[in-house]
Amino acid sequence: MTIKSEAANAMPAKSEAANAMTTPLITVTAEPAAINGAAPAAAWSRRVRRIGGFIQAAFAAFWLGRASLAIGGRTGDVLLATSAVAVIGVFSYAIKVTAGLAPRPAGPEARRIERSVTIATVIELVAAFVLPVVVIAAGRSDWVLPSIVITIGPLLLWLDHLVHIPRYRPVGWALIAGPVILVATMSGSALAVTTGLAAGVVLLSTAAAGFHDLAELRPTGPAGLSAKAR
Repeated sequence: MTIKSEAANAMPAKSEAANAMTTPLITVTAEPAAINGAAPAAAWSRRVRRIGGFIQAAFAAFWLGRASLAIGGRTGDVLLATSAVAVIGVFSYAIKVTAGLAPRPAGPEARRIERSVTIATVIELVAAFVLPVVVIAAGRSDWVLPSIVITIGPLLLWLDHLVHIPRYRPVGWALIAGPVILVATMSGSALAVTTGLAAGVVLLSTAAAGFHDLAELRPTGPAGLSAKAR
């Protein structure tokens, strides 16, 4: 009787130990697939960092290219080549480290956020076309590039408000105030070059930082997985 009793008492202990060993594995395995189940704003924050980061890098390539063409000569060629290497490097890094980390969130609240992001992006694109027409009609063609840059700032401020990306706040204000200061102090090719370089560097850096945020969410091994689960 004593032997049977001890065996019966040992069985629950073994069962608890087995559950303790398997529970972390279940949590860790499910975590990458649970991104859609996170709070909608947090999930969209990841998606904005990824998709928005690609858009920012593309705009950075445009701005750096415009600055290179405005400079011209060998200096412009060197800047163009350097910019191309930097942009390609950021895109390659993003493709490698962010794949699968920012799926499209589902649910009513996620759809509401998506509508807000889409509407804000469309407004920015429309403004980026309309403002250059306005400044050209006003006889200030050298204000075209600053007028496009200034439309990006409010979009980043809204995205920070919507999905909480604090980095976007100072960048947004910089892209609003910077063109105003440059227009007040420069003109002609100097204005085009400075605007293109500044906007390109700021946007490319912001995109790279967002990709790095996502890269830190990817577990790198069993120890990283356990820490992530906790």
